[in-house]
Order: sequence, then C-alpha cells, then structure tokens
Amino acid sequence: MKFEELNLEPNLQRAIQEAGFVELTPIQEKAIPPGMEGKDVTGLAQTGTGKTVAFLVPTIHTILNKGIQGISTLILAPTRELVIQISEEAEKLLKHTDYRVVSIIGGTDYKTQNKDLEGLNGLIVATPGRLIDLARSGTADLEKVEFFILDEADRMLDMGFINDIRWLLHKCKNRKQTLLFSATLSVEVMRLAYRFMNEPVEIQINPDKLITERIDQKLVHLGREEKMPYMVNSILGEEMEGQGIIFTNFKANIPKIVYSLRKYGIPITGISSDLDQKKRLRLMRDFKSGKFKFMVATDVASRGIDVENIEVVFNFDLPQDTENYVHRIGRTARAGRVGKSISFCSESDYIELEKIEKYLKQKIDVIPVEEETLVFPSGEFQTFMGGDAFDNAPSERNGNRNQGGRDRNSKKPRREFSQNGGRGEKTWNKDSRDNRREGQSKDSRPGKQKFGGKQRPEAAIQEAQEFLQKADNVFGSSPDRRDKNFKNKKKGKPRPENQRAASQPNHRQDKRQKQNNDYDKKKRNLFDINESRKGSGKKKESIWKKIKSFFGG
Repeated sequence: MKFEELNLEPNLQRAIQEAGFVELTPIQEKAIPPGMEGKDVTGLAQTGTGKTVAFLVPTIHTILNKGIQGISTLILAPTRELVIQISEEAEKLLKHTDYRVVSIIGGTDYKTQNKDLEGLNGLIVATPGRLIDLARSGTADLEKVEFFILDEADRMLDMGFINDIRWLLHKCKNRKQTLLFSATLSVEVMRLAYRFMNEPVEIQINPDKLITERIDQKLVHLGREEKMPYMVNSILGEEMEGQGIIFTNFKANIPKIVYSLRKYGIPITGISSDLDQKKRLRLMRDFKSGKFKFMVATDVASRGIDVENIEVVFNFDLPQDTENYVHRIGRTARAGRVGKSISFCSESDYIELEKIEKYLKQKIDVIPVEEETLVFPSGEFQTFMGGDAFDNAPSERNGNRNQGGRDRNSKKPRREFSQNGGRGEKTWNKDSRDNRREGQSKDSRPGKQKFGGKQRPEAAIQEAQEFLQKADNVFGSSPDRRDKNFKNKKKGKPRPENQRAASQPNHRQDKRQKQNNDYDKKKRNLFDINESRKGSGKKKESIWKKIKSFFGG
C-alpha cells in the first residue's frame, strides 16, 4: 500500500512526498487507517518498523483537518534521544503548516523550555520527569490535550515511569484518543492499556521474521584481547558506503574503542550517559550528518539512535538482556533496507549467546577467524581528530581496565614516572621503586642525598642534624649512645632503658585485665549483684525471697 492511497490532508501529503515516503511498512498499513478514524490503537512492533510515522500521520492528519488549536498532542518517550528523533520526524510532517513541535527533556534549562511553550500551537514530545515539573509549575497546560501517545511503553515501565504516566493520563482530562506502542506486550503494558484505553485496535507484527529476513547476522568467537584488533582489521578491510554502530556493555570501554580505532584513521566517536545533554545532541547531529563513520554506544542509546544509513552493527560484547540484542541489531535495516550484524563472543559471553539463540529460535552463523586478523595492522596511519573529548588518549586507569573492570590475571609491574624520561613520559623504572623502599639512592654525589626518589638539599640535612643535637641536649642523650641503641635494636637486643622497663609492671596488660573484669560483672545475674560488693557483711539471700520482696511480699 502507498501513502497516496490514504487520502491524507494536502499539506501532510506534500510533506510525506518530500520526505521520500512511498510504501507503507506493515505496522503503518495496519495502524494508520484506524488511527485516522479516531480509534485507540495498541501496536506491538520492534524498533525499525516505522512505528513513529504510524502514530504521527493519523494524529497530524486529524489536527489539520479539524484545525485544532493549542497543545493538542502529547507524546511520551523513555529517553532523550528518542524524544529528539520523534520531534525531527514530526517537524518534517508539519513543514507546510503553522503548527510547532516542542521537545521537553532533562538536561536543558527551564527558561528556554518555558519560552518554547508560550502560546504553543502544536505537539509536545517529552520524557515524563521534566514534563511533570513543568505541568506542576503551570507552564505546560495539558487541559486541552486530545491525543495521548506512548512510545516504547515497555521501556518506560521498566524504567519506573508507571506512576508518572498515570499522573499525566489523569491530567489530560480532554483526552479523546490514545495510541500505545511497545516492543513487548508485558503484563504491566496490558494492564495500562485496559485501564486507560477504550476498546483499542490491537496490532502485532512478528519481530523474529523481520530480523531473519532483513539482517545478515554473523558471530565470531574471539578472546577478550582479540576483539579490538579483529574489529580494526574488519573495518579497514571492507569498504562501507553506510555507517556503523559499535555496542558495548561498559561505559569504560567507549574511550578505549574510540581511541584505538582513531589511531588507524577511522572516523569514530562515542556517546554515553556520562556526557551532558548538549554534547550528546551535538555528537548525534554530527553522526547523522556523516562527520563520523562509526559511533560507540551502550544499551542506553540503543533505542535512541535512528539513522537510516546504518549498514553494520558490531556487538563488542553480547548484551546481558536478550531483548537488547534485538534492539541493537535493529539499528540497521531501517525502513525496509537490509543490514548486517557482527557479534563477538568471548569466554565470558557464552551464557548470553545461549539465551539469545534460544530467544531467536535459531543459530547464528559463525565466521571463521584468520590469524592475521588477530594482530593490529602494521604501517603508518594518520590519526583521526574528531574535535571532541576523545581526541586525547584515555587515562592509564581506563587503559588497564578490561571490560569495565581490572584484569586480575595481569601481572605487569606498576608504572613509575622516570626522573629523566621527560614530562609525561612513562617508563618501566624498577630502580625508583627500590630506592623509595630503601630510602636511599645509588647517586652518591657530594652535597646531595636521595630520599624517596627525590633530591634533598644540603641545607635540609644540616637543619635535621641541628634538631637532633638540640634533642640530645634536652633529653640527655648523645649521638654515640643513640647509634648504639639503634644497633642493639637491629640485632634484637633490648636497650638499657628497655631492660629497666622490663622489670616494671605492664600497665597496658593490667588495664586490659580490668576491662575484662568489668565485662564479667556486666554478665552476672541481676540478683547476684550483692555478691560483688566486698565488705558488705550481708548474708546471701535466696532468689525466692528476693522475688517476694520485689512484689511486696
């Protein structure tokens, strides 16, 4: 089915043609017609199936036909990247109208968002948390919202947004149509649909069929240390027309991967939750514009990256959640295209591999490994400079980490800064470690002495000697006697002062014994407390008499 057969509003139809949309995807073909009729819709489909257009087209068509003014539509999404993606798609479809789209996300200042919401005539696309803040302050007026859309509903519920969603649903009292889209149909999603939707039209697209048909999945068995050189050789050895994404489970791996690939001239950047919102948005724009050929990301960004030109997806680590595997490789093969995924399986990934293949109900094809691909390529390469924080080499702390943690099998000696190695140069310096331990240097130049690997001036030595002389005068000691005591101590012989002290009582031991006695008293029976009083002269009373006297008997 083609878009021109839907009889859409003329301005919307014109925008769709300019965007290059011709054929409807399965989810669009099933969701748009009932949506245009004003019915509630629940769509079960994976990412990459075109569901963003599936809920935007019927909503915008109704708004333009009826001429609805004010804030008519509220679209909720779980991540900031997904909010930006939906907003960009909505702006394309509203290109020839006077309606606007406002993105409400965390990490941006309130003043800018308050200004954007003033006199808004159009749509709000938001994450729940920030929108609730603006709604409670009265800046975001949701009383006139007629279209309520939930995208990635299962993801939002997993992130703990259920109470926020319910609050916003109750706030939109004028709601006439609700559209809910989810990758999985969990019990919480079904309960939410039953509670707040009116006999929705249920649409389900088989995700497994889409994956096996459009994505060429491959698997490579590698050691943990073999992943990086293999990936470098794979990228350099194959000419790509499109772009690629590299997924890892650990944020600490992102700078390592970026730095390693940039050394060989590969245009790559990374994105993670450690970056502030402005940097993340800027990197996403640069990636979409083609400045970078590859991007490294964690699963946090796997549902927020929507680039049509993704040709290959690398799984540097197999995801611990089997559904995330589907979301990762779903970044390729967008809008009916074909794609490729290459997953690395090391000794720590076999459990995840078994779960993934069971979830897919099929085995992933294994690629044979050639020995030369396990060594970094030789030759001269021009380092790629991306103009971001990854241009600098990662710190040694991150460099020694292995998959987000310390490699416990590594037995390399500690790195030391050499005195004559130049600023910032690191060398293996065993002598500096030995000198620091012994407190002396092999350098015996006159007038200088080494202590802890540092040169000490003669003036400091003279000052220390004067201080010792004053101490000897006050305490009645002498250098010869002090040296003699030091030698005796070294041989294990007690000093004369220690011999005299040995005959004295051990006060520390007496104090410890007294504490033990006090502790024993606390453990005694309450009725035996009189026994501990010496010289009281009272006879020991029976317990029965004490109990009777206690009750007044």
